[in-house]
Amino acid sequence: MKKEDILANCIDEIQAGKCTLEECLAEYPALSDELRSLLKVVASIQPERVAPSPEFRQRARNRLVEVMQPSAAGTEHRGVDIFGWLKPLALAKRAIVAIIILALLAAGGTTVYASQDSLPGDTLYPVKLATEEVRLVLATSDIAKAELHVTFASSRIEEMATLAERGKPEKVNIAVNGYDGAVVRAIGKLEEARSKGLDTAEISELVALATSEHLSTLDEVIDIVPEEAREAITRAKEVSIDGYGNALRLLAEENPVRAMEINLAAIGGGLNRVKAKAERNDIEGLEIAVEEFLALSGLGQEISEIAQGLGVGTTTIEELVAEATSIHLAVLAEVLAIVPEQAEAAIEKAIAVSERGYTQATGAIDAGPPDDAGP
Repeated sequence: MKKEDILANCIDEIQAGKCTLEECLAEYPALSDELRSLLKVVASIQPERVAPSPEFRQRARNRLVEVMQPSAAGTEHRGVDIFGWLKPLALAKRAIVAIIILALLAAGGTTVYASQDSLPGDTLYPVKLATEEVRLVLATSDIAKAELHVTFASSRIEEMATLAERGKPEKVNIAVNGYDGAVVRAIGKLEEARSKGLDTAEISELVALATSEHLSTLDEVIDIVPEEAREAITRAKEVSIDGYGNALRLLAEENPVRAMEINLAAIGGGLNRVKAKAERNDIEGLEIAVEEFLALSGLGQEISEIAQGLGVGTTTIEELVAEATSIHLAVLAEVLAIVPEQAEAAIEKAIAVSERGYTQATGAIDAGPPDDAGP
């Protein structure tokens, strides 16, 4: 039996309530890994919540047959308007995607559209996630998939912020889990693309910028959620920092100067968070912000080392670091003057790191060769 026929049979069985997703996968163990994500899309749809007419279902099936059947000539495959954008795809993939799309349409076309603003716990949230999976199936490259995962990660961040604003902390963990998965998968696709020798500089930069912005948003969210949701938001921040670091390292391998520019901007943002916590006398938040500042500073050192290994952009990078750290030191001096005694050690640690970075950068500029060729 063909793969698309197996998928179609499983869809019918699951939606008819005759078997579960796991039972269907057990019938086809050789295809279980490949079918699992596709069947999850269908399993997430709740057709009983919307009642399409029998006529709609029949029309949908008829259109599916039209897409899948070969023409009389046997060399091309007919399509209908709704599936016109599937024509460039291979028949087997078109058939699988068409099946999934029809399953979504069976839940009601306007339902899919309306689901885009849904939140974890809402009736239409599974449909929102299902449409994301369909988009991933349609993506034709690792880079395209990585970009989609970043888009979905940003959507999870928006969900966390909205849930916090609406006082629904009990649902935040769902969005955090989704965010974790999206960021990990984005980095995974980046690494796959790079292992194939593809140019990943642009998408690496996109991921780095997005996760940096996510971190800033999460820092605002953690201030407004109740205590029971802070652990989940803290975990999301850790995921954001890890994803940011991994993306920036990949970017540094191709364009270390741009990687340093992005990281110095992120360090500046982290320093603003340190200062804001100090002004609010939030000692715990300040200490956390300082640790994040130090982590970003350490990442900057890694970028410098990557540039040195490549022999690219080293002097430009040292100049950027010297200028930025001189500003950092001035801001940290202001913060040290206003923080209570119990927070002074954290600020002094940040000052020591910035001083070391400034000294190394200016020393390299004074002793180093003329500016190299750049990225």
